[in-house]
Amino acid sequence: MSVTNQNAKAVQLQALEMAREYIENNQEIPNEISHILFPPEKREYELTYWGKESREQILSQTIPVPLQEDRIFPPNATVNSNEWINKLIFGENLQILKTLIQMKKDGKLKNTDGTDGVRLIYIDPPFATRQEFKVNGEEQVAYADKLSGAAFIEFIRKRLILARELLTDDGSIFVHLDNKMVHYIKVIMDEVFGKNNFQREIIWQLSGVSGFKSLAENFVRGHDTILYYSKSNNRIFNKEFLPYSEKQLKRFSSVDEDGRRYKSITKEKRLYLDTAKGVPVSDVWQDIASFQTIVNSPEIVNYPTQKPEKLLYRVINSTTNIGDLVLDFFAGSGTTPAVAEKLGRRWIAVDVGKYSIYTIQKRLLQINNIRPFMLYSGGLYDAEKLNKFDNENWKLFALQLWNCQVVKNTIRGLEFDGEKDNCLVKVYSPQELKKDNMKISYETISEIDVILGGNVGNEIFIIAPQGQFTFAEDEVEIKDRIYHILRVPYSMLAKFTENFTPPKQPRDIDSVNEIVDSVGFDFIQPPQVDFKIVKNTLQIKKFRSNSRIKGEQKTELAMVLIDYNYNGEIFDIDDILYNKDLYVKNTKTKESQLKKSIKIKTINKKAMFIFIDNAGNEKRVVIDGTK
Repeated sequence: MSVTNQNAKAVQLQALEMAREYIENNQEIPNEISHILFPPEKREYELTYWGKESREQILSQTIPVPLQEDRIFPPNATVNSNEWINKLIFGENLQILKTLIQMKKDGKLKNTDGTDGVRLIYIDPPFATRQEFKVNGEEQVAYADKLSGAAFIEFIRKRLILARELLTDDGSIFVHLDNKMVHYIKVIMDEVFGKNNFQREIIWQLSGVSGFKSLAENFVRGHDTILYYSKSNNRIFNKEFLPYSEKQLKRFSSVDEDGRRYKSITKEKRLYLDTAKGVPVSDVWQDIASFQTIVNSPEIVNYPTQKPEKLLYRVINSTTNIGDLVLDFFAGSGTTPAVAEKLGRRWIAVDVGKYSIYTIQKRLLQINNIRPFMLYSGGLYDAEKLNKFDNENWKLFALQLWNCQVVKNTIRGLEFDGEKDNCLVKVYSPQELKKDNMKISYETISEIDVILGGNVGNEIFIIAPQGQFTFAEDEVEIKDRIYHILRVPYSMLAKFTENFTPPKQPRDIDSVNEIVDSVGFDFIQPPQVDFKIVKNTLQIKKFRSNSRIKGEQKTELAMVLIDYNYNGEIFDIDDILYNKDLYVKNTKTKESQLKKSIKIKTINKKAMFIFIDNAGNEKRVVIDGTK
């Protein structure tokens, strides 16, 4: 160790001892000591906060999730296997972003011109600005964002780091925020994309601001902010122009010998009205009305935080061309994919909420001549469809199901696919087993043990489809080595997936955009529902979720979605009942219990009810109102 390094170490140890004294005295550690213990990276500036991970950690440790095909829309549409299909994805966006990065690397994420990656990303993430409000006389919180402060900033930063990897070199990203968090996210975006790639801070003036805002003893907040960054200086930008106002038209007061109106720019240069394009759009957008003033617009889908299509028309038109790929991973009401579809762009829309997915599905199917799109699930899987994955994705699914790292190893000619707790993992896919016409027996395990000899650890994991083993044990011991047998989908699931966090569903309209990190995989476990319809009331006698949610959170009904005119093919959402509509607090026990009856519309035709628990599991029931 050099003298310099020795001195640096001595200074750090001294600072550590000083920090200990401050902690023991319940005092805050001074900045000068913190900087010695936790030296900032050598940048001009950065946002420092507790829990901030390195870029390398985020890229390497984020778990990708295979995309399981659910169904294609419109029904019976056909698509060539080599042809691009637009994607609507249900699942946690962080893990899905990691999957999309791998798709880009594999050449499966292309624009029409053959470029790999996404040309444009637009996101309208939750703003994390709400405080906890208590209902008068009650203890429960009426609504609250689960992430705020540093946790929210890191939540967004992780996704921005992955998003940058997805962009083409000439791609752009727009992040829609309000005034509470925009300044923090601006600093984060300077870090992630480079401050030289900051293009504009766009001010979207919210027209018709009224109501409680106008009662505030302050200036009335009247705008949202959209941060516009590019990945590099080589970006696509299509300049847009607005029509001249009457005042501006009057400036074309001169007329030449041919009768053409113009205005003089310089002594030698003229701008003719018949060739003028109009006024270039500035970074203050006053011409796009918010839904506060267009409440009767046919595009309104009654989804919280929905943005007008004209806003996305400008974003998409300005920074993409026909056939370019557009991504929104906080898709919400589906404005981005709807506008991308109408403008002839390719698109991917991701959201963790079932209400969002069904809203987007309905909205897209109302577009004339809609191109085929596929609905996928990433993170919550139908076990019966697992074997439809190809060899590569089945192995990825199996590895990540038990939180294994994807690490390829070859030992004495035997290939291993991953590692778990520093132990080797061997995966047998359905395709491999079928190709070799084999099942896994004691002899198979013994052969593996002979090949490995004494050069590896005392634990090995073997993963294969359920039913492909000739024995029933979950562990096989040979001498001092244990082989853990993991059957997909069910064997030892609880033991090896303890860190799973489900994609939690909203319980009321105020929590539709609540943000909670979801980690890992789970299988669809339809809840059990005992109910009946009496005239225009829904009477739920019993509800039982089979979800593996852990901890204090109860597995209740998150919502009931209803299609009052189900056509037998496509669920077309007409109504939504939230948790607060379904439950009431017991005055004695203070526990929530199902209401005896909930008002619904009269059912005269076939109707479909979808009962959804906290984790996104569904129970679908068709009611025939004609009988």
